[in-house]
Amino acid sequence: MPYIPKNRIQPNLYTAGGEFYIPGVNSDYIGYYYKIYTGKNYTGRTPNDKPNYLLVPIEEYNVDVEDNSIKVEVLNSYESLIYNEIRNLADSPTIFVPQLFYTQPTEDDYKLGEFQRFFCKKRNEFIYLEISKSDYDKLSQRNSSIDFKNWEPFNIPWTLTGDRTTVYKVNRNVVLLEEKNNKFYGFEKYLREDYLRYYQS
Repeated sequence: MPYIPKNRIQPNLYTAGGEFYIPGVNSDYIGYYYKIYTGKNYTGRTPNDKPNYLLVPIEEYNVDVEDNSIKVEVLNSYESLIYNEIRNLADSPTIFVPQLFYTQPTEDDYKLGEFQRFFCKKRNEFIYLEISKSDYDKLSQRNSSIDFKNWEPFNIPWTLTGDRTTVYKVNRNVVLLEEKNNKFYGFEKYLREDYLRYYQS
């Protein structure tokens, strides 16, 4: 399989089932998968986590139960199918999707007591992603190299030090305020209500 740059991949995604089938297998897929910037999904945490089978959304996967024939174009091997998908990238404009990235606080941030966390929300959907400062800046500047048309950037201050209970309440209030003011429903759940992340006493 051709090499795919890391900035074209959203790795370590997980499905508990009910989302994808593997063409030719007629099986509901459960496990890790990754997404490339064209929107295609493949099995494995990353391209290095073999095998990498193309995942087809269930709503696009047509199975005739009576004769068990699969109405999906399947090539001679899964590898060929994936190769053809990736080969088509060369003919497509290079527009990257934002990538999952967890900014780590520095010693200076801890001395200051807070730092900025960067996120983006998919427009017209309540899908959130924590991203790097670099991707945040590109989205904010509507840089043509990144998919700013489909992703809206935002950032929040995150308290790192102080009284444990106070830090929890401050970060929770920041998240709930962001959720309320911008109607970012589900943002609190995306963060798993982990308001003490990165906390140091």
